[in-house]
Amino acid sequence: MAVEPFDRYWLEYDAWYDKHPGIYQSELWAVEVASRGVPRPWLEVGVGSGRFAAPLRVDVGLDASEKLLELAAKRGVFAVLGRAEELPFRDESFGGVFIIITLCFLEDPLIALRESRRVLRRGGRLIVAIVPRESPWGAYYSQLGRSGHRFYSYARFYAFSELVGMLEAAGFAVEAAVSTLHAPPGSPEALEAPVPGVSPRAGFLVVRARPAD
Repeated sequence: MAVEPFDRYWLEYDAWYDKHPGIYQSELWAVEVASRGVPRPWLEVGVGSGRFAAPLRVDVGLDASEKLLELAAKRGVFAVLGRAEELPFRDESFGGVFIIITLCFLEDPLIALRESRRVLRRGGRLIVAIVPRESPWGAYYSQLGRSGHRFYSYARFYAFSELVGMLEAAGFAVEAAVSTLHAPPGSPEALEAPVPGVSPRAGFLVVRARPAD
């Protein structure tokens, strides 16, 4: 994972959530819906500053950025320094593993997904949230990346079909999906209710997967 920009611009990263409450709360709502019934304890891989982990009461948050982990800890998250591709946890340690947006910043997302599979208990679930590359928001963030954006220039966005392929290669089967952020970039920001299923124009997609038999 590209750590340097997050350690350098950690305050700007965290402030984004306060500047865009409609987007943030819509995303949080979608993750909350997708995670209902997932057994605990929960791990968030790429916890960042704890903006999702804290309200969702995630039990453990892991990140490679020390600066962001400090903020997560202040929000009450049990913070662990580490990499998604080499999780410092024993096999079958968690009932739920969350990877929210982080996948697009990882050097090897497939290895990270396999690690998530390793630390999941029997009956556990994986929750992955992405900005689909084919969505208007995916196109917008990709353009920002090409323009040298301090964060998105390090990102690689994935299509839903690519995510499904990686999940299957890592030993998962997609169980359900929730979509939100149907208003395109530049629209007035407002709270959006999550919609079951995969919406082609949704800018935020949450996929729930189970270990394949």
